[in-house]
Amino acid sequence: MNELEDLPNFPAWLRNFQTDFIGFVVIRFKVYQTFIKYIRSLSPPRQPMTDLCSGSGEVAIHIFKESNCYSHLTLSDKFPNRLINTDKVCYISKSMDVLEMEFHSGVCYTMFNSFHHFKDEDKLKIAQNILASGSQSYFVEILEPNIVCLLKVVGMTTVGNLLLTPFIRPFSFTRLFFTYILPVNIFTITYDGIVSVLKSRSLHTYRKLFDGYGDSINVFKLKNDFSSIIVIQLHPEPNGNS
Repeated sequence: MNELEDLPNFPAWLRNFQTDFIGFVVIRFKVYQTFIKYIRSLSPPRQPMTDLCSGSGEVAIHIFKESNCYSHLTLSDKFPNRLINTDKVCYISKSMDVLEMEFHSGVCYTMFNSFHHFKDEDKLKIAQNILASGSQSYFVEILEPNIVCLLKVVGMTTVGNLLLTPFIRPFSFTRLFFTYILPVNIFTITYDGIVSVLKSRSLHTYRKLFDGYGDSINVFKLKNDFSSIIVIQLHPEPNGNS
């Protein structure tokens, strides 16, 4: 079962509406705040940050700015959302498939709420490729396969969508039409939200998946006031051996 946004024929404007909505919600409700605090506590070397499967890019940009731990940010996605090119942030305009990407040392790679989109064998491939490059990486997941998470997602993608859509930027009359008049946007976002919860993994399952990688991969949970997030941290040996 695939999310609609992963299908190549899914309309780009609906995909953008979806990633815009997700970015808006998680920033507004400070879902990644504990991760930002965690990054700050590590005082990492000031290196470039490259975000994978960036969607709207808003989540990575928010974390990049709030953490103030990295020199500059590069956004990438198989379906690029919009062009961004500033002194500190750029969005690669061409399609970047994380399964085919080349990774480089001295870069911190991140992925926010996208790791569950991949099959387990692809998760392992991504992790192995990054470890082989000698780079550090963080895969951060905000979903877990339980009824509480499912109810939160359904509530946010339906009622929450109706309440918050007028405040999402960039403002779009098309977004309003397909939310309130012909609610295709609500259907697609809710459907993908449910599928994402069903495809998500628990802390135990991720630990089991990466069992055998020793200290190179650390899987742990950070708790917010009302929820928790799972962090998969890759930190290979300095010589690049995993």
